[in-house]
Amino acid sequence: MNNIGKRLSITKHRVLSKSQRSIILEPPLTSSYFVPVSILSSIVLNDSIEIAFKPGKQQIKILPRKNLLSRSEKIEKNIVANLDHLFLVVTNFPSFNLMNSAKMAIRARNENIPFTIIMNKVDHSNVNESFKKKVKALVPFEISGETNDRKKLKIIQVSLHDDILINKLSLKIQEIALTSENSEVSICFIGQSGVGKSSLINKLIPSATQKTGIVSTRHKRGRHTTRESKSFEYKICGDDKKKIFVMDTPGIDSFGLDDLKNGDLIKYFSEWEEINQRYFFCKFKNCRHDDEPDCGIRRFLVSLRKDSEDFQHMSSRLMLWKKLMYAINKKNVENNQS
Repeated sequence: MNNIGKRLSITKHRVLSKSQRSIILEPPLTSSYFVPVSILSSIVLNDSIEIAFKPGKQQIKILPRKNLLSRSEKIEKNIVANLDHLFLVVTNFPSFNLMNSAKMAIRARNENIPFTIIMNKVDHSNVNESFKKKVKALVPFEISGETNDRKKLKIIQVSLHDDILINKLSLKIQEIALTSENSEVSICFIGQSGVGKSSLINKLIPSATQKTGIVSTRHKRGRHTTRESKSFEYKICGDDKKKIFVMDTPGIDSFGLDDLKNGDLIKYFSEWEEINQRYFFCKFKNCRHDDEPDCGIRRFLVSLRKDSEDFQHMSSRLMLWKKLMYAINKKNVENNQS
């Protein structure tokens, strides 16, 4: 038994890069080893894995994940694991897809991943007030003051050509890292193709040298420049104790959420419950806040001043709720018919 124990070697690694055919680990393997295709398909960016080397045999094990960001389109597609924070990057060049972004935010919320919305390319003419109002619909409506949870759901405006705004993004990363109890902090950038995720990472971490693309002015679409998910270390000046990993992911133009349920929406629109408790009650427990009588959410909206920002924000949130509810109901009908 002792001889066998001496010949067994176990190492632990973080997945720094993941493509369909390969992964890069930290620390790197000291001996030749290939990951079987059957296991490779199960590994995602930022996984912690354990490799046991035995004479003539190697075994790989994915360690338990604290969260997993994934999308579901007929089959589940895993994106990244073990996140401490998510940056949802949006812009209006290419054109903004509210439903797509909302589904990303819902998945993050349901996985208990704090997220911040990064509004990029704010110097572009397409990033106008109308667009900004749409983006605000992704942020929960504040009923009375800010809870600790809602402080994490802010919108940061950024432009590659404005060092002051880039510095605000850098300070946000530092804030996330310094307030975390973990010695290692994982932050991921996610969003549609062409929103500028890789460009922002290159600006923050010049050594990253991620490939970037040009948005077509004719079709206003981004190109899929980033082909694989990668992780880069971000250094904080004067702090060697914290290790920060910033991750880039390929653009997602269709964030499927085929498994979306009513409970997922209720968690994302958490202010509905607070409105019911503090101001107006919905007559029905399963109220969809559409055309039901005595709906507390609609009554609350009517109570707001129509020219106020609160009214606009609440109206946008309610409209987004209805669109998502429609998507759920449509999917349920299709499933019952099949």
